[in-house]
Amino acid sequence: PLSEVLASMENIGFLVNKEGIEAFGEDMSEKIDELTEKIYNEVGFEFNLNSPKQLGVALFEKLGLPCKKKTKSGYSTNAEVLDKLRPYHPIIDKILEYRQITKLNSTYAVGLLNVADSEGKIHTTFNQTVTSTGRLSSTEPNLQNIPVRTELGRELRRYFIPTDNKHVLIDADYSQIELRLLAHVSDDYTMKPELIEVAMNPDSPDGAYTFVLGTDTFLLEKAYTINPSVSDGWGLERVQNNIPEPTTATLSLLALAGVAVRRRRK
Repeated sequence: PLSEVLASMENIGFLVNKEGIEAFGEDMSEKIDELTEKIYNEVGFEFNLNSPKQLGVALFEKLGLPCKKKTKSGYSTNAEVLDKLRPYHPIIDKILEYRQITKLNSTYAVGLLNVADSEGKIHTTFNQTVTSTGRLSSTEPNLQNIPVRTELGRELRRYFIPTDNKHVLIDADYSQIELRLLAHVSDDYTMKPELIEVAMNPDSPDGAYTFVLGTDTFLLEKAYTINPSVSDGWGLERVQNNIPEPTTATLSLLALAGVAVRRRRK
């Protein structure tokens, strides 16, 4: 039954506002140029920002930042390495922003326009048997990776529009399903009833997270990453690496996650 539904969705396609995406792409190009200039000024010379080797030289030799990881081909400048370098120099945030914007621009602003048909519709392919977690995946193009928690990502999503005024786009999801499962699997009887009760509060969509982490925006962003990731098979060590300088509150969340991982493995 699901195959027929997915085939119909693929055939109908998703209508996009092509003019809006074009304007979005132009704004992204301007932001990329501005960030590039700022990064060059910080380093003191121009180089290829998309070259890990040249970026490594700029960061670790020119600016003297601590080298966290080095490969045979040179310095590692992946997202994990750069994230740990954030406290050492303001240029790191600019580089991470540059990468985010260039990806949005090339993958979506340019990429979506290239695959839209004459009616402005995009026909992705939905896969039922590709992911290890059992979720659907979307390819050619991938419409599931458009960021939702960043301002630019939300702006881009605005350009997916209904076919006409007789239709609407809907977004449905489980309410804090990962935390519900973790609380159940860990058998934390002290936490489970109240956690689920808070999660079900319609006036507090982030209630289950704030119950554990308070209202710190940075920690809440980490929680959004941690809980689905643990449920999907991340180990505790990898989860801990996503929280620099964990506080008592975050360790409480990690403890719940760790128990769930160990219980599941048994």
